[in-house]
Amino acid sequence: MIDRITILGGSSVYIPEFVMAAVSHNLLVREIVLQGASGRKLEIVAAFCQRLVDKSGYPIRVIPMDDVCKAVAGAKYVLNHVRVGGMQARTRDERLPPKFGMIGHETLGAGGFANAMRTIPVVLELAEQIEEVNPRCLFINLTNPMGIVVEALIKYSRLHVIGVTDLPNQYIHKVALLLHEEPDKVQVEYLGLNHLGWIQDVKIGGRSRMSYLLEALEQHEEDGFDYELIDLFRMIPTRHTATYFRQGEILKQQRAASRFRAEVLHEAERQILKLYEDESLLDIPELTRERNAVWYEQSIVPLLQALEDVNEHNIILCMKNGQSIRDLPEDSSVEIPAVICDGNIVARKVGSSPRFLKGLYLAAKESDRLTVEAARHKSYEYALQALTINPFVPSFEVAKAFLDRIIKDEKLSLH
Repeated sequence: MIDRITILGGSSVYIPEFVMAAVSHNLLVREIVLQGASGRKLEIVAAFCQRLVDKSGYPIRVIPMDDVCKAVAGAKYVLNHVRVGGMQARTRDERLPPKFGMIGHETLGAGGFANAMRTIPVVLELAEQIEEVNPRCLFINLTNPMGIVVEALIKYSRLHVIGVTDLPNQYIHKVALLLHEEPDKVQVEYLGLNHLGWIQDVKIGGRSRMSYLLEALEQHEEDGFDYELIDLFRMIPTRHTATYFRQGEILKQQRAASRFRAEVLHEAERQILKLYEDESLLDIPELTRERNAVWYEQSIVPLLQALEDVNEHNIILCMKNGQSIRDLPEDSSVEIPAVICDGNIVARKVGSSPRFLKGLYLAAKESDRLTVEAARHKSYEYALQALTINPFVPSFEVAKAFLDRIIKDEKLSLH
């Protein structure tokens, strides 16, 4: 039985889906503490979560708290769900880069950099508070830009930190379906940085089924697979990885778009919160489910279950590299398979990056390192270096123009 799970950023209107995923998977937990800014939103979300739990008959207490130290005290797991600046900031991350000839994204490229610059200081401050009252907790990061945030925590906090996203698990489920196997029977040899991951091999019962899988893909038109890149490299990229190779095409689409994803979500959030205010509402509304937030059901709750289990589980996590990927820095964050057993997390050794990825990965990790240093030291020089060498930024001139713009828009204090 888990005594307490604390969610930082617990006023998100999508937290009820996590609560119901915990219930449906029979996750044994006494308290779920939703920590967030004091106000009506936090109270509404917490009250709705409690109504859902009460209807299910499950004995979980959902507790809203604004005080970080009180919220994390006694928590075995602390889930970081904070979105600094809210959806308005994500909208800027998506809308501004295309004006400078770059793709807009909350995790990749210039948009991911802007997100990191406002998020890292907040997360490191939260980590300091948690270290004082609960240094033994497992800090599970869900906040984007995932890789940079996890790297900052690895380097500048004493907490035990991992990150989890839904993308690798989505592809495991897709691959399992194509191979007519259950997902837990499929072992995926996966290598990546957050949002830049590749499936190198797929094994069932210790035997590679990659050749069969590639043949199956040639005969199917499945969403989420970039068939031209699969055919070219004989490996399977996630959809965000394919973004790097198709920047011109995506930029054209973004420039023609009337609304960005963040704007759609922002409007939906306002409507969802109004629905939650209705005290007679006892089920998650369809508008909430439209986001298709499968990460709670398929990734986060299964991770918590694996951590509580005495049996071995293979899960792809964002975590400290160590010696897993030989040609990347040991203290950098990477997305790799890990073995979880009885609360212990051990990264699997992946080997070297494929030759065609080494340059991309090294540039991305150096950009991440410089971004962390820029945020920590409020350094204009580090920030400009980070943007200039970022694989999604085309030139020094563009990097400087973008940086000067976000200093103004984000009110960054750099020297």
